[in-house]
Amino acid sequence: MSDPIAGADGRDFLPPACQTACPVGTDVPSYAAFVWEGRFDQAIEAITATNPFSAICGRVCDAPCECACRRGAADGAVAIRGLKRFVLDRLGASYRLPPVPVTRSETIGIVGAGPAGLTAAHDLARAGFRVDVYEATDRPGGMMVWGIPRFRLPEGVIAQDIDRLLAHCPGITLHANQALGRDFTLADLKSRHDAVLLAIGLSKGKPLGIPGDGLPGVVDGVSLLARVNRGERPQLPSSVVVVGGGDVAMDAARTARRMPGVESVRIVYRRTLEELPARGDEVQSALAEGIEFVCQVQPVAVAAEGEGGLTLHCVKTEPGEREGDGRRRPQPVPGSEHALSAGLVIAAVGQEAHNAELAGLRLLNGGRVTADASSLRTADPKVLAAGDGAFGGSSIVEAMHQGHKAAYTIGAMLDGCADPAPYRTPYRNRHVAVAQAPAWESTPRQEAAFRGLGTDPSTFTEVEATFDEETARREASRCFRCDAETGSANTSLRAREGVMAMAHTPTGDAAAQSMLLRRRLGAARPVRRQDLAATLDDLVFLPANLTRLVIDPYREQCGTAIRLGGAVALGTPFIVSGFDDAPESLRAALGRALAEAGSAYLGRQALGEAPWLQIVGADDTPAPAASLWIFTQADRAAAAKGNGRPVGLLASADTLNDTIEAAVECAADLILIDAAGASVDPRAELTHPPAISLLKDTVDRLLRHRRLGAIDLVFHGGVRTGSDGAKLIALGASAVALGVAAHIAAGTRLEDANPFADGAQPADASAAAVASLIRALTAEASMMARCCGKTKLHNLEPEDLRALSVPASVATGVPLPGRGVTGDPAATAGAPMPGNAGGIAAELRI
Repeated sequence: MSDPIAGADGRDFLPPACQTACPVGTDVPSYAAFVWEGRFDQAIEAITATNPFSAICGRVCDAPCECACRRGAADGAVAIRGLKRFVLDRLGASYRLPPVPVTRSETIGIVGAGPAGLTAAHDLARAGFRVDVYEATDRPGGMMVWGIPRFRLPEGVIAQDIDRLLAHCPGITLHANQALGRDFTLADLKSRHDAVLLAIGLSKGKPLGIPGDGLPGVVDGVSLLARVNRGERPQLPSSVVVVGGGDVAMDAARTARRMPGVESVRIVYRRTLEELPARGDEVQSALAEGIEFVCQVQPVAVAAEGEGGLTLHCVKTEPGEREGDGRRRPQPVPGSEHALSAGLVIAAVGQEAHNAELAGLRLLNGGRVTADASSLRTADPKVLAAGDGAFGGSSIVEAMHQGHKAAYTIGAMLDGCADPAPYRTPYRNRHVAVAQAPAWESTPRQEAAFRGLGTDPSTFTEVEATFDEETARREASRCFRCDAETGSANTSLRAREGVMAMAHTPTGDAAAQSMLLRRRLGAARPVRRQDLAATLDDLVFLPANLTRLVIDPYREQCGTAIRLGGAVALGTPFIVSGFDDAPESLRAALGRALAEAGSAYLGRQALGEAPWLQIVGADDTPAPAASLWIFTQADRAAAAKGNGRPVGLLASADTLNDTIEAAVECAADLILIDAAGASVDPRAELTHPPAISLLKDTVDRLLRHRRLGAIDLVFHGGVRTGSDGAKLIALGASAVALGVAAHIAAGTRLEDANPFADGAQPADASAAAVASLIRALTAEASMMARCCGKTKLHNLEPEDLRALSVPASVATGVPLPGRGVTGDPAATAGAPMPGNAGGIAAELRI
């Protein structure tokens, strides 16, 4: 379980599962949100912030984020890799970052220009160091260039990322065709540089390790892929057998399938098809291209057969004892010997590092550079090692993680810190507002078109298409936005993650379970300063099954209708405000939509067909067309009373007490509580949180006058969700007015001087979106009511709520578990918890 992280703005957030699964910590939810909103320039910033090879990863990343995506358990994970590819295909060719100057005198030598070496060079150059990268081949990229076939990763995509990196980091000097041991020694590098990083990769394929594996017709997959990626298209025998089950085996088999002369390709693997270590979509692609899988078969020897032919002697296998990784070891089935004929056998059973210079210095052992996994240090204090060459085969994104880690360690070392704190992947969240599509729940996973072999396989046509904009935005809308959990203190989120961590930990692992339990039972750190404003996020509902006997309200339809002021009949308590200055076309369309949705409009101007709750200012005249008049001046409200129309008063923080007294005196029908404090101007919601304490103060004063229930209360300010509305109704509101939320739905820009200029969508579409919002919020609020055992939304009461913070309890009078109803925060800040379970039960009213 990840720990909450404090952002630069002081907000805590718990990195979502997709972000923690990414070895470089990509802010997946933010860039998905940016794609959904069409803000592609911000999406590419979020994607490339920690990933210098984003275009490459958009095509060939193994996407551990998708495996962790919580939607995967429902209707399929979000196609995160596909979204990345869409953004980089759209903007990547022109996207550039400003050059970073060299500001340090120290230099670093890096051997190997693969993903680990180049990522380390990138980070060190950004820190101001001069970096020299020595590459044994004629171009940078490592296995991204030589090990991945062009039908999966076109050469131009590789060049895009590397060109962007080198342009951003002019402190990097690339030395091509420079091999360690052939063109220079490790001693040479140590004399030239202040630190050396070995990122040599795994450039040599392992042999099969059986008799006959040195015959001319037996090749390793790494060498074959490198030849083809250099541009060769060798004529191969008609029958090819690939031994292995990893990504190299898939790439080698699919490459062979495209070579001239090849008619059949078989992959021989000693375990079951389900146990293949290769990525699932690569296996499916191989099957779609006609490649045959021969599973639970183990080769034991290779023999020559006729002119240029080969016989692969094999035995069948069955699962045996479990190994250290939990998988069952394949064991031969007695009497199952058989043979497979082939013209070419490709070994794809692993890779190893090969360098005589390092072997002579005892820095290479068992095909790996010997280094500490935590510090990346070798036996030589000036030399570090990273990437596949040191720690075994991995993915591109895991190699980049190693590069980030190496740069961190080298930077600390050159800053004089011999023993830095362990490297931790940095997680950042861009706090993108949640604005999901209406159909996000029912939208299925979008799949990119699969092209397969194409009409001429040897041309290596790219096998997968890129999303178009419509598909990309539709797919991005499926994101659950796990980064935007509600609850300012993240208390419920921490609790849920703790339970999930315990559930996923083996029950026999007593030490881990004990540690997780101690974390859950430990004293919570303060989650809010007492001087922060109370918010609706800090109120939660108590489900009915915790508080009272529930017969069957969950199945009954929840009533949401209301009659404001005893006369204005509405189907929902959610009304709209803030469109007085909108264009006439939008006002007319919005009026029709609100009327159809059973809602009303609150403002100084009428809004077409919608019931109109008119705000009557000092210079305004009450309109006969209005359904209800809300005056800003008490004397005018008193004078208007008795004209056959409901009358209300507008109250703000400055005028609340006087307004309530006047409303009681003139027998007003309604009080409009403007908690935003700007005469119902939605822009005020953008600058400060609503004063939710005004609702409690109004209810308390009306109770003293015995007028609660006789005067309807309409609350305006900061309402974003149906749950917000339901909480306010539970606290005493009859209706709630939407400001910013309605404008977001309509596509207007409140932050602009003229929010309605050059509207982003047609008037009818804006009106439909606002009406959809009203219906969604009404449904959400009624769901909260049903969960509390109510069949009418307005039957919600304060007893259905509990506070999560002292400020929220003070502002609303809702009990804070363990403290009861909190009054003066100073007086209760140190109050002890109840000393027995009975006390807690009494507080919770269980």
